[in-house]
Amino acid sequence: MNEVIYSLKNVKKIYKSAGETTHALDNVSFDILNGEIVVILGPSGSGKSTMLNVLSGIDNPTSGQVMFENMRIDKYSDKELTDYRKDNLGFIFQSYNLISNLNIYENVELGSHLSDNSLSINEILKVVGLYEMKNKFPYQLSGGQMQRVAIARAVAKNPKVLFCDEPTGALDEKVGKQTLKLLQDINRKYKTTVIIVTHNPSIANMANTVIKMNSGKVVSMTKNENVVDAEQIGWA
Repeated sequence: MNEVIYSLKNVKKIYKSAGETTHALDNVSFDILNGEIVVILGPSGSGKSTMLNVLSGIDNPTSGQVMFENMRIDKYSDKELTDYRKDNLGFIFQSYNLISNLNIYENVELGSHLSDNSLSINEILKVVGLYEMKNKFPYQLSGGQMQRVAIARAVAKNPKVLFCDEPTGALDEKVGKQTLKLLQDINRKYKTTVIIVTHNPSIANMANTVIKMNSGKVVSMTKNENVVDAEQIGWA
């Protein structure tokens, strides 16, 4: 039985602007188990990106508890939050954010410097299928290859949790599925908890747990009895 890595209790995030109040998160409670792939699914404006920001300590909730490994990160100072992210988390975004004048190996090496428990860069490059290209520069790569470098950079630090914000948003179906398969492989190989935020309902089929959001609320939370291989999912 996997242990709980995240536990949210009655979490609210309220934004006030020009006299208007927005409940980006509206009394949200759930647990995430260690070592799972979790997909947070919902349309634009549903609160899923705010959820990612609260879980990762990028933003603080207005009220409620956010627990990571039984520690209340919603009570952390800015320095404690920085250390929490550095020591535990990896991030993959829709934009690749690679350093243009560094080659693939050096871009991935940047990630490894953020951890005292980093993985072998060459090993990670082999896992993502870019070992033979490690001396190439970002401008020599396709979009899918650049996303693989971004994944390798995030994984190199050996994070406990990998946050993926619309990781296939800029990719076509074939490359998108290859990217998701890579995330699935990393989850299985390193037991990394992978949290994917997406509006694409097909991606939910590769998850262990699916959290559906709308209007700042969790409308359902389900476990997949049969997790589908990422390359076999449909596409929306």
